[in-house]
Amino acid sequence: MKTAVESVADFARRRRHGLILGALMALAATAYSTLSLVKFATFKASVFDLVIFDQAVRGYARFGPPAVPSVGMSYGMGMDFLQLGDHFSPILAVLAPLYWLYDDPRTLLVAQAVLLALAAIPIRRYAERRLGAVPAHLVAAAYLVSWPVAQAAGFDFHEAAFVPLLSAIMIERFDAGRPAWGVVAAAGLLLVKEDMGLLVAGFGVYLFLTRRRLEGAAFVFFSLGALVMIRGVLMPMAGSPPAGFHWAYGAWGTSLGEVVLGVARDPAGALWQMVSPEVKVDTLAFLLWPVLLTALASPLTLVVVPLVVERFLSDRPQWWGADFQYNAFVVAILFCAGADGVHRLRGRLAARRGRLAGEEATGRPEAGRTDTERPEAGRSEAGSPEEGTSSGNRSVDGPVNRRVRWDPVPHWAVAILVVGLTLVPKFALGNLVESSFYEGEPHVAAAREAVAAVPDGVVVEAVNSVGPALTARTTVLLWGPQSHNAPWVVADVARWSYPFGDFDSQRRRVDEALVNGYRKVYDRDGYIVLNRPS
Repeated sequence: MKTAVESVADFARRRRHGLILGALMALAATAYSTLSLVKFATFKASVFDLVIFDQAVRGYARFGPPAVPSVGMSYGMGMDFLQLGDHFSPILAVLAPLYWLYDDPRTLLVAQAVLLALAAIPIRRYAERRLGAVPAHLVAAAYLVSWPVAQAAGFDFHEAAFVPLLSAIMIERFDAGRPAWGVVAAAGLLLVKEDMGLLVAGFGVYLFLTRRRLEGAAFVFFSLGALVMIRGVLMPMAGSPPAGFHWAYGAWGTSLGEVVLGVARDPAGALWQMVSPEVKVDTLAFLLWPVLLTALASPLTLVVVPLVVERFLSDRPQWWGADFQYNAFVVAILFCAGADGVHRLRGRLAARRGRLAGEEATGRPEAGRTDTERPEAGRSEAGSPEEGTSSGNRSVDGPVNRRVRWDPVPHWAVAILVVGLTLVPKFALGNLVESSFYEGEPHVAAAREAVAAVPDGVVVEAVNSVGPALTARTTVLLWGPQSHNAPWVVADVARWSYPFGDFDSQRRRVDEALVNGYRKVYDRDGYIVLNRPS
């Protein structure tokens, strides 16, 4: 039993480590929030997707359905279309109480920053059991500066914000031998998006292959069953067509079953599509490099395979690259896999060195025994190689002792943090050190005046970059090639805007509106506000 002094020392140690991690997370959440809030203030956010999630959460906050008129009108499904028919994300309801405090899309941006930062807690706990306290802090810090997290924080709000935290909890709790909360986290993942059943199934495969066959099989069957139920029953009930609005596998089939059969018939073609075009290889390299490829030494990497295959087999180029939020779905898993991988590599090195030490001590090789069978391959409870060796081995001067004492883990932990920091300027967090990022473009002042020209409580078709500034006090629809006959329109004829094909189309839309009875209320720097008198 521990003495009182030892207990106090343990408490002080845990408190110190908790304060360090808390400071790292607070700093990261502040950076993420600053990144997204500045983009919001300088009109770099978008109707698709920030307004979509804002409308859904506001619906929950008012104890109503998560209606997203911005999506519904764009799809021709009406003003009452439910977000659950676009993407199955009922977990958004947990954010509703935040809107009781501050009803504004910026609430989502700050919430996303906090959720992304919180994932560092289970990641660090998982890493500490394998690598020790100090390397675990470095792993957590490397996650917090990682580019997939930065890209997610820098592009509106997305349901992906929940995934690093939930996936890391799922992994860490099972690893700790307390699977109940891991099951809860897995269930939460199924409520994040319709394809999260693939991620949970991947975790089931990992459990099965690591000799937890009953739990693994249960995870696989339940998650795949949930995937079929969500896509085939629940989403159509919410207004989605059978294949959904985002089906992107026309080359393989029109349903999930057809895709599976198609891949089974042509595995070589599927493998080729996984690495072609080259951007897919680049993305894989960028995903593995922040952990120095050690994730490849861990079976945990199997968890991310289904989601990566889903992305790379699609015909959507925006799903293949390092932009946007898509890589945030797997980043926490890869950092856990990286920690597990270097832990396994260290064990193999320790076993090999122990074998060499035994051979040098006895003068002959230890035949007939594998590395893992030898006592020298033992590891301490924290996962580090045992400092001592058996009495038959040398423990004093000489090359054997130097080999046994060298530990790759501290070097790896420092290196992944350095790698993460070197990648910061290449991705979204790098904007924070650019003064021009805070100033915005010259047309921002005109955009603010255009927003001020629209009264509260109206329905407005807004250009993609302006809608987020209006959604807190109006019902925003996306201004596009097809008119929705809203009484107010905020257009932009000076800069290309999604979903138009070119500037000329945007100008024609304004001309058509003027012919059909709208009048100009505001016109400056390309921003035009139109109103149709009632």
